[in-house]
Amino acid sequence: MTQKISKVTTVHLELTDKCQAQCPMCARNYHGGPTRPFIKNGDMNIDDFKKWFPKSFHGQLQNFYSCGNYGDPAFARDCLEIYSYVRECNPNTRLALHTNGGMRNPEWWAKLAKVIGTVSYSTVVFAVDGFKGKHELYRRNTNFDKVIENMKAYIDAGGEARVDSLVFKHNEDETEELKSYLLALGVKEVNFISTTRFYEMKKFEVLDQNLNTEYYLEPAQRKEFIKHPNAELVKLLDENYRKDVFKSAKISPRCVNEDAIYVDPYGNINPCCYIGSDYLEEPIEEKMPIHTLRNQSVLNTRAVLDDIGHYTCQSGILGSDGYLFTGLDKYWHGEDKCMTCVKACSNAIVERK
Repeated sequence: MTQKISKVTTVHLELTDKCQAQCPMCARNYHGGPTRPFIKNGDMNIDDFKKWFPKSFHGQLQNFYSCGNYGDPAFARDCLEIYSYVRECNPNTRLALHTNGGMRNPEWWAKLAKVIGTVSYSTVVFAVDGFKGKHELYRRNTNFDKVIENMKAYIDAGGEARVDSLVFKHNEDETEELKSYLLALGVKEVNFISTTRFYEMKKFEVLDQNLNTEYYLEPAQRKEFIKHPNAELVKLLDENYRKDVFKSAKISPRCVNEDAIYVDPYGNINPCCYIGSDYLEEPIEEKMPIHTLRNQSVLNTRAVLDDIGHYTCQSGILGSDGYLFTGLDKYWHGEDKCMTCVKACSNAIVERK
């Protein structure tokens, strides 16, 4: 696989790794507690953005969106200015932004609605994980009322809003009521998501800033929301078992299917956000099988990137007709598959529809 710059039609840009929320399953913190040390709390600013993403490059894009690995795009200092520039460069591209919606004020969200518009199904996807009191159990440091206020301002200004709602045991019995409530507000679509981040855990510990346990999250129990791992994590620790699972994995790479690239706040270019996270993260203390496998994945992905090459916006490559990721496709076949590609673009470990 070789990604030619002129063929890229989708950009996933992480504007910032700053966020006011402390979602327990987010990789930016320890189970909702202290922020992990690799987080820099930086932004991509409008000046760098204009230098790194030339107008000629914007002209070829069909999709431009921001959905953070570690940060919320609406928290980025120049979020509005960057989206305004993209819309100026390409009036027809689909713009999207994924957010917890708990920052800024209604006036700012109304301005964003005018910038993003509705052309080509442009939208903002808000995270609403239950009604007040339950929403905040996962979406910590956000306020349900403020999220709804901001979302209504976005809708009232002509924007199309959608909602992604994570389903847990504590909120699974109110999904129908929540959907009706949100649609009545003018939300276009409500998508209920069963998180795969429990894997085989029966509960997930939520910590405070001093690493004390505050409470536990539990996975949804209703049949339609249960996720069943396709490979047991404990067994995956065994090298021979892991090789067999990876060997049989059928990878359908989204970076190829979508002609996409992912760019982090510091200008690093990767095939996708999953590989991008492995590039930035450091191995963590191993307490559970998922931690051990995560560390192996980080080291494996870095070895893959060392082989195929690292790319940055600072080089000016997006203004050229150069190539990215030459040789990555050899890690989609045989026994030497990229662990991250197996996790993200196959059904080998968890079912992905």
